[in-house]
This record gives sequence, C-alpha cells and structure tokens, in this order.
Amino acid sequence: MPSIPPPEPGVTRVVIASEGKGGLNDVVAYRFARAAFMVVIDVKDGQVVNTAVYENPLSTAGRGAGAALSQWLISIGAKVVIGPRFGPNVAAILGQAGIRMEMVPPGIRIADALRRLGITR
Repeated sequence: MPSIPPPEPGVTRVVIASEGKGGLNDVVAYRFARAAFMVVIDVKDGQVVNTAVYENPLSTAGRGAGAALSQWLISIGAKVVIGPRFGPNVAAILGQAGIRMEMVPPGIRIADALRRLGITR
C-alpha cells in the first residue's frame, strides 16, 4: 500500500472500500479488506477537502489481508472507515486503534454514504 502522510490538524480522514476508481461517485464495495480500491477522503467542517483513490494490492493476497490493510489504515491516520462489514481481524485491530467503523450497504454511492452517516453535508 502507498505511503500517505497523515491529515492536517482539524481534518478527519475517512477511508471507504470501493468497487472502482470513481471516487465520490463510485460505490461501496461488497467486501472490505479485499475490495479492489480504497478511497481516501479528507473532510473538514463537513466538506470534502481532498479525495484520492488507491488500488488495493491486498485484494488478491492470501491470508492476512485484513490485518495488513488495518495497519495501513492506522499508518495513514484514518479516523473513520466505511464498508459493508468488517472481519474479526479488522474489527479487533481498528477497534484497538480507536478507529470508527461504519457499515453501509454495498452498492451505495460513496457520496451518499458520507451524507447518510453525517460525515459530510
């Protein structure tokens, strides 16, 4: 996974498992740790200030994809992660790190998921 600097103070970093490269207009993936893409969204005062889409090389990895992805999420300063569900390894690691996990139905548009959860306006 790519090295990404943590967000600036006052910015909340949200990471969403995505089916494609469409960013806010794409849809939430049907899997979390093995999703094809991760959309990294920085939000300040309810507004999106930055969006980047990254291919997830762990989507085809053997065992341990959830743990490896969780470590990457911690390293990039994620505060909220959004997916259809979270496996036990992901839930344990992110829970210990204090990262908020939100479940939304797969196939929902990412921008709509952010609004539905009250992360953006």
